[in-house]
This record gives sequence, C-alpha cells and structure tokens, in this order.
Amino acid sequence: MYRKKLIALLLVLPFAFSAKAQNQSADEQAKTPHCSEACHSTSTPSTTDAVSSATPQKSFTRSLLDRISLSGYGTVNYHNYLQYDTDLYMKDKLSFERFVMYLDLRLTKWMTLKTEFEYEYGGSGATMEFDSQEEAGEYEIEVEQGGEAKMEKCFIELALDPRINVRVGQLKLHIGLGQTLDHPTQYFTVLRPEMENTMLPMGWYEPGIQLFGGFFNNRLRYELSLSGGLDASGFSSRNWIKRGHQTRFEQSVAEALAVSGRIDWHFAPERDNFFGMSAYWNNTTPNRPKRDMDDVKGNLFLMEGHFSYNRGPLRFNASSVWGILQHSDLISQRNRNLSNALGVKRTPVGHQALGFAAEIGYNVLSFAPRIQKHKLYPFLRYDFYDTMWRTEGVIVKQPRQQRNTITTGLNWQVADYLIVKAEYQDRILGSEHFDRVTSEPQGRKQRERTFSLSMGFVY
Repeated sequence: MYRKKLIALLLVLPFAFSAKAQNQSADEQAKTPHCSEACHSTSTPSTTDAVSSATPQKSFTRSLLDRISLSGYGTVNYHNYLQYDTDLYMKDKLSFERFVMYLDLRLTKWMTLKTEFEYEYGGSGATMEFDSQEEAGEYEIEVEQGGEAKMEKCFIELALDPRINVRVGQLKLHIGLGQTLDHPTQYFTVLRPEMENTMLPMGWYEPGIQLFGGFFNNRLRYELSLSGGLDASGFSSRNWIKRGHQTRFEQSVAEALAVSGRIDWHFAPERDNFFGMSAYWNNTTPNRPKRDMDDVKGNLFLMEGHFSYNRGPLRFNASSVWGILQHSDLISQRNRNLSNALGVKRTPVGHQALGFAAEIGYNVLSFAPRIQKHKLYPFLRYDFYDTMWRTEGVIVKQPRQQRNTITTGLNWQVADYLIVKAEYQDRILGSEHFDRVTSEPQGRKQRERTFSLSMGFVY
C-alpha cells in the first residue's frame, strides 16, 4: 500500500515542499524584521536542535502519505480482422489502448480531491484515418484522436452524510453499465461493451454538480447530476449521440445544461451485484458551435436499465438503452451544411435508437481448490443495437446501422491485478452484401469477424 502512496507522493511533493518553504520563509521574515549580529553566527547547531527541526518535516511527509491514495488500470490489445465486408482495407492492429491513474487526496475528514489521468494509445498527436463507415469513405485528419493525454475527472467530494453527499467539478455520469464496470477485470470483452460503447459516450465526463448517497444500509444508492450537455453537431448515423460529447474544443458550450439521474439496488454484499436504471435529458441544439439552430429544440431523452451479478463462479451482466431525439431530421439537414474543418461526420441522425446486450461467464477453475488464485471464465456475449431504429421526416433508415454481434472467448484472471483475454467476434449487419466488382447481391448480410487478444492490469 505504501509503495503506491510513495509513487503518488513523488508527483505532488515538490509542490507541497515549495509551498511549505515559502510559508516558512515568510514566517521567519515576519518574526525577525531586524537581525542582530547573533543571526550571522557560524556555530554548529546542537543535536537536539537538528532532531527537533527534522521532526516536523518527517511528520508532514507521513501525514501526506496517509492522505494520498493511488490506483488505476491499463490495457494492451491485438486485433486480427478475419473478415470485414464494410472495409476491405482493414488491417490488423496492435495498441496500448489506455493507461489510467486515479490520484485522490484527502483534504479533511469530510473533503476529498479526486482526479483521473488517462493516456490513450500512447499519448497525444495528430493522425490520419480512412473513414469507410461514413461520408462515402474519406481520408481525414484526426487531431488528438489517435492518442490522448488528458485529465478525465477532477472534482471535490464532500462527504456530508451517508444519505446526501456532493461532488463538484469535472465528474463522471454513470449512464449505463459500461460506465460503472469499466476496469478490464469487470467486463469480459477485449474492448468495452460494444452496444453502449457505440451509441453513448464511453467515459462520459462533464463539468457540473452531483448529489449522491444511499439508504437502507447503503443498499439503495442514487446519483442526481446537473452538468454540461451534448452538442448536436456531432451526432451521426453510426454512433448516434456518442460524438456529441464536447471534446473538440478547449471549453464546452454551456447554453443548455443536462439533467441526469441513476438509482441502484445492491442485493448482495459482494461487489458488482446490483440492478437499476438511469435517465438523461438535454436540449442539444443550443450547444452547437454556431447559432445555426436557435429556433429548433433538439431535446434528447435517454433511458437505460442494467443488471449485474457476480457471486461465486458465475458472472452475468445485462443492459438496455433506448433514446429519442427531437427534430432529428432538421438536425441532420443543418449538420450537412457544417464546415469540413469542424471534424464532424455530417451524416443523417436517427430519431430513435435502441440497444440490448447480455453476457455470461463461469469460472471453470472453481472446482480446483488448489489453484483458486487463478480464474478461467469461458464467456458468451450478445449485442443488438440500431442507431437508426426509427427515423423522422425525409431521413431514410439505413439497414447498415442495425447490428447483431455474438462474442465468445476466454478470460484468464492470473491474479486480482492481471487478466488475459481472447475472443472471437462475429458481427452481422442489417445491410445486404454486394460484390464490389459486379455490384451483384451475394444473398447474405454484411459481416465483420474479428479475433482479439488483450492483457489488462489493475493496481
């Protein structure tokens, strides 16, 4: 435990010592405005004086260590694209997906500063990608998308009462199951749960204020948030509202705030045993970069339900998402007129989106008590989602945006802090497959088949 805290201390200690030295210097100057000749004596201090002067420093360091907590996780992935009808140029990928560090500092008995630093794909920079999914296939430059280094969250948490507590700052909105079970040891697949990760911002952090607490011995838990909202200019056919998360600019537009809430019932003392629901509302058009839709309300309403079971050798998770976007046809029309430099997709947006997912796994090593430190989960997962489930006005439904995905594989948890994953994924789209040369239908739906490996760690 202290090893972690020493690492965290190295990050903050220079600032603490600097501030402490400045304060000591100021105090000394205030106490001795006129120094006598005795001040310039070169005599060596006594041993007692040396010990007494070192004691406060030691006490300060130990106190700081006791108030710091450091944790986090990371993932390294490999993807082998066996068949990709939607992109014939897809190549295999190897990447350091992310490294996350949580650094918390307890300021008082009831006040804590909580932060999260995240490095994705090796850091920040500018990359170019070929978009085969939207805009008829174009090369586009992605700035800080191929790699990012950022502070995801930074808020003050006030522990006022078990029933009512407050977070203020850059905080996380727990809309969906994937926002809660986000460590690599908490989900089976190599990447985060597909249905939620495609439709919603994953790692949904917004500036705002959040009330949270629990009742009935903390079994019934809730969150209620007032936060920054989404930007309708980022909505698209394939990802629905996901790209509406305001990350393109240094500052997010706050013309229209969002209201969200979540409630869970924890039915077992073990971790990750709960069921509940969450909801989100926001008028998304006022937050566009320009005032091009002040006359149109783009109200977005989301509802989500989830269930998590993790007791003994059995693990089961399920979630569903439904949402409706007001005036999606007008939003689609205005998005087509946006500048290329804005970096948005400018594709038609669905009026309603629908998704469902479930996964199950069983630790087959539970029958071998001699190797209980290891866990081996064969698992099966199913995702269904359609980001254009319903369309509005002149917008034509795209069958390609309906996806059915079956994922099967193994999770080998070597220890509580290390997991190795292997999976095979078969995604079937709602669109027909046509021969690229003759344009003749092949009598089957488009498919995307992938084999993936991953190593994840927590600390």
